Amino acid sequence: MHTAGDITALLDLRDIGEDRFRGGHRAHSILDKTYGGQLFAQSLVAATRTVDPRREVHAVQVACLEAGRHDQPLDFTVRRNRDGRSFASRTVEATQQGRVLVQLHASFHVREQGLHHAPAMPVAPGPDGLPDLFDMMREHSALPHAAWRREWDGVDLRYVPESLERSRREQQGRQQVWIRVGDRLPGDPALHRQVLAYLSDVTLLNASLLPHGFLIGAPDLPRATLNHTIWFHDDARADEWLLVDQHSPWAGGARGLSFAEVFSTDGRHVASFAQEGLIRPRGDLRREYGWDGPVAGPADAAADS
Repeated sequence: MHTAGDITALLDLRDIGEDRFRGGHRAHSILDKTYGGQLFAQSLVAATRTVDPRREVHAVQVACLEAGRHDQPLDFTVRRNRDGRSFASRTVEATQQGRVLVQLHASFHVREQGLHHAPAMPVAPGPDGLPDLFDMMREHSALPHAAWRREWDGVDLRYVPESLERSRREQQGRQQVWIRVGDRLPGDPALHRQVLAYLSDVTLLNASLLPHGFLIGAPDLPRATLNHTIWFHDDARADEWLLVDQHSPWAGGARGLSFAEVFSTDGRHVASFAQEGLIRPRGDLRREYGWDGPVAGPADAAADS
């Protein structure tokens, strides 16, 4: 069982002094490496702990360097780059046994008035009655949907079938999903941004697979995040439905690039995501494409992430 409470427990880092923090993992996971969204969110928590709470995070950029292990604690070291009159800047290194897993740069800003424009919320059916992640895996993927249900039980994710059908018909990398955590969270806006950072890594890279006939993924198509960016535009509750409108304009060289715009149910554009990830076929799938060069196993893909 993986509940919203499990997610918030992951984000409750221990302060070990001198702008250093320590975090753990879930008790059980089927993933062969630490989920990227966990590292992003925990690193953001560490950065936020060192900033005046009147300043809200508005931008996060992450470089993913090595895969994390579930059996070792995670350490987060914060560097205070700048504290200006309205902006603050922090860099966080997440390490494990001396290995740097991710480097996160976060920018914080005092809320103020300014010019405003934003895209209109795209047309999409509401989440009620739409197929969830596990329904889609059962019908369209060779990945083990029952195990994934246990892994992501605390995340409610619904696919918009029309977006997938249009993407398949037009060979476009576009999909729409609704997402939220399944339980009510405390009202702290900083916590909701941290949980949204956790959720931002769930399906984004899949958009780059759609033009190639992979709806969710395949056992011979390991994926790993290489770099990830989040822009927070407005307050949003991670325990209420958010529409994530995703598209992938490019893939090549065993990498895929995806973007997303995030909207609340009242039509506000609350966040944007960007991600480049490794999509390197291996085994039978690689032979099916007739590609030469090194064949990567799961460990190689994890190491490259």
